[in-house]
Amino acid sequence: MALSDLIQQSWKTLRTAFKTLLDLNRTFEALVARINQGSSLPHRDPTHSYWLENPPFPDLVNIQSEKLPAQRDVVIIGSGITGAAVARSLLQESQRKNQNITITVLEARDICSGATGRNGGHIKASPHETFERLRAKFGVERAVALTRFQLHHLECLTDLCQREDFQQAECRVVETVDLFFDQKTFDDVCRTASELKTLVPEHEGSIYQAAEAQKKFAVSDQIVGAYSYKAGALWPYRLVTSVWSELLHEYPGQITIETNTPVLTVDEEGTSDHPRNMYTDRGVISCKHLVHATNAYMGHLLPNLNKKATGLRAHMSAQNPGQYSYQGFHGDRSWSLIYGPDDFDYMTQRPSSDGTGDIMLGGGAFRSKNNAIDQIGIWDDSRTDAITSAHLAGILPVVFSHKEKEGEKGNRSRYLQQHWSGIISLTGDSLPFVGKLDPRITARGSGKSSKNSSEWISAGYNGEGMVFAWLCGTALGIMIMGSEQDDIPASPGFPGGKLDEWFPQELLLDSKRYDRLDILDLADQL
Repeated sequence: MALSDLIQQSWKTLRTAFKTLLDLNRTFEALVARINQGSSLPHRDPTHSYWLENPPFPDLVNIQSEKLPAQRDVVIIGSGITGAAVARSLLQESQRKNQNITITVLEARDICSGATGRNGGHIKASPHETFERLRAKFGVERAVALTRFQLHHLECLTDLCQREDFQQAECRVVETVDLFFDQKTFDDVCRTASELKTLVPEHEGSIYQAAEAQKKFAVSDQIVGAYSYKAGALWPYRLVTSVWSELLHEYPGQITIETNTPVLTVDEEGTSDHPRNMYTDRGVISCKHLVHATNAYMGHLLPNLNKKATGLRAHMSAQNPGQYSYQGFHGDRSWSLIYGPDDFDYMTQRPSSDGTGDIMLGGGAFRSKNNAIDQIGIWDDSRTDAITSAHLAGILPVVFSHKEKEGEKGNRSRYLQQHWSGIISLTGDSLPFVGKLDPRITARGSGKSSKNSSEWISAGYNGEGMVFAWLCGTALGIMIMGSEQDDIPASPGFPGGKLDEWFPQELLLDSKRYDRLDILDLADQL
């Protein structure tokens, strides 16, 4: 080879490397620009979620009062699982204390049309994947407390649905199975799971090495191991609308729900009793307490949080299993497909008598063009990413092995029914924001507010809303009522006792935590 050929080849290599660095820099700059721009209002025409079909309470879908109330004690922005938990907690606690309280819920779109109406339907805490991160940040004792808080959601939500007879929510305990493609990730999980047997003994799991896992769960030889444990599954939208229906029936006159009423701005120009004004396209409503239960959209009305948290467009699909019976577990099993650290898909199956219930499969975040970076800082759920959706449509035959091939005569082929997107929230330290907001965060609070009025938040669930949101919202209701030190009796969906006995203080968004947070630190969490 001539010297000129070597030089030319070296130049091509350098040029390719330089171009790669430039492309990475442009990708990063675009990401930072999106994050800094911050959240918008929810898109008026989102992709259609399977969960929103055939609503059990059609009158709630776009419920509105004839006229927007002028004043309320509490205004909750957001009608998903957090808003429902906050409202239920407030109303039950006010009843216990013989205090009358009025609440209005403001929702930008149809009822429960945000993340709760778009997620995977999993009540699944995975401490064997998150415990090491929590221990490194908070120490063993607090990592155990945070883990137990997440695990407790399974009991709370299944107990709530059973005792309140929310049958349409399809809430149930399942055996969940994590299937691993990567040996190192599986080995790390095995080590952590072994340690958790002592630290969190209630989290019981079983480990299966490659050959045993492939045989037991009828999966392909690409699976290097499996870990099974207890989790839950449900129809989230139907749980939440069941709660709203119950509250409207039990507390007439105390609560109204105003769908398709986006809050445009908030100021502090009301009265001394109701200092905060929410301006909507239907008029103005004033309140003593304002609750931000908007998850990823929190930055719209709290712009100071835009550099502390951001949005991520996630993807879900509904698939008819066709000939696939998924071992005939009839909705009693769920799965996660683990490709590597923080890279996974998640899957549940709706209950059925013959094992052919619809498959609900989500994930695929790292399959997008820029390995999920192009989906961060996005609040538009009116579109889906084509590559991610293609991955979700095609992954199941790769994972699950079957004696009969799809498409053979007499077989019903599996097919994609629907695919949609939803916006989840990412926070700088990967934990939710809960509690009373400092005026420095709201940029309000120096005018007519008194110590008896304030703004509150429960948001930022990092894709784990079903094992954070219900009890975070419930705890926030207790805080607003000033009942933190009360020993409150247990009830359906409520653990009982004093707040600090079950609610981790690490989730409170105090000034010290706020100052430490930077959304760009999220890279250190991954």
